[in-house]
Amino acid sequence: MRRLLSALLILQALTHLFWLSPAAHSGQVAIPWMMNRGLTLFGDIWEQHAPGSSLLAAAAQSLIDIDPGALVKLLNIALVLALTALVYLLAKRLSDDDWAGALAAAVFAWWTPVYGNVLLYFDTLVAFCVLAALVVYFHEGERPSAKRLALVGLWMGASTLFKQQAWLAVVTLAFWLLLTEGRRQDLLIFAVGALILPLLQWLALFGAGLFESYLFWNWTFNLSGAMDGVPLDGDLFRKLLLTNALVFAYIPLALRRDRRQLILAALWLAALTLLYPRAGENHAMAHLPLAAVMSGLALAALRPQLGEWRHLEGARAILAGLLAAGALGWLWTGAVSYIPTPMGAGAILAYDEFSDLAMKLRARAEPGDTLFVLPETDSTPQLHPLTDMLPPGAWVKGWHWYFEPAPVLATLTKEWEGAPPAWIVVFPHLIPAGEPGITTLLDIVEARYTLAFESAPIYDHGRAAVYRLNSGSE
Repeated sequence: MRRLLSALLILQALTHLFWLSPAAHSGQVAIPWMMNRGLTLFGDIWEQHAPGSSLLAAAAQSLIDIDPGALVKLLNIALVLALTALVYLLAKRLSDDDWAGALAAAVFAWWTPVYGNVLLYFDTLVAFCVLAALVVYFHEGERPSAKRLALVGLWMGASTLFKQQAWLAVVTLAFWLLLTEGRRQDLLIFAVGALILPLLQWLALFGAGLFESYLFWNWTFNLSGAMDGVPLDGDLFRKLLLTNALVFAYIPLALRRDRRQLILAALWLAALTLLYPRAGENHAMAHLPLAAVMSGLALAALRPQLGEWRHLEGARAILAGLLAAGALGWLWTGAVSYIPTPMGAGAILAYDEFSDLAMKLRARAEPGDTLFVLPETDSTPQLHPLTDMLPPGAWVKGWHWYFEPAPVLATLTKEWEGAPPAWIVVFPHLIPAGEPGITTLLDIVEARYTLAFESAPIYDHGRAAVYRLNSGSE
């Protein structure tokens, strides 16, 4: 089975490196790049996401001097391979069956391209921490030791650094420990472990004078309801039903075998809440490893029956037919993820498509020139590292909800009066996403800038208009 796992890991590494095309997110590429050049997260950079992934990527960029897009791709491959290994290990440990581990790893590997379409994404990192915590929790024996409970807590606390909703998983596991272990000291040890890293984060932010801004952007702003929600549509619901079909078979199995294993189902439910308020495939990565482990356990329990399929009758034959139909759905939904995008196999979406524009802009820029992009989205900020140009002061994304807090536009317009960006790149096709707030900045472009050139159509972004600050407007 270890050879099968090794072969699966090699196949995953090759497909993620040379064939699949996940997108780069500004939180793991452009923001870390700006941080390494002196801008402070929650100080100069106003960001609503938890800081963990940006700090991780910034540390990696400072240690490994390669293209930021290529680096985040390599980091993501390492994360995916580590998750596959953990899925295998946990399923094998829960069942003492190599087949359960191999089947769980295969399920995870099959569905990862469907949901893992953003590199080093917040939800995937949350999943890694939660899965690592479970591997420690189910290490050996019926009752975890104090040391293991502290380590479980440490991993669960780490998950909250990558996404705020992970606190629900922490609370879920805390209640589970109280109900199953029945000792308050166990809960206390877990809680102390879970609070160590968040407390260190808060102390560091407080010491840097950034805690108030962090509290606003990470919590007050997110809970204000300013951000648009994205409802769960039929296509994603179909994918989720197919992915989790065997989870519903696993739950009654766990009730009969070992009720302690139901913690997987409880954390699976907690992870599914990350689909709210903006349902998307990338957010489903939080629950996928847990679904894969439970699916592998269910398939391993079913495996001895597969040899008798020729003799199935009645209800069992009907169930076998339903299982075959589900298998076809699995195969089709997973296979279409391998169809190359117009950017070609192995491309880094939300990054590579800007290379021509960045090259033309770099050729015209002077040393020390600054840049702002309208709107700064999840993808367009990649122009900052690609052109090697920082924003002139505060940086914020350009979705319309980012402009709703009163200080945002007031700060930007005031800063631009004295130190405007030398270059502004406008994506007309994306402007509606920033309206009405973005119009204030577009008025500045019209008054103080001259069109330098337009790009060719950029995949999924339309043409870009590049403006140069008028002479005497500095």
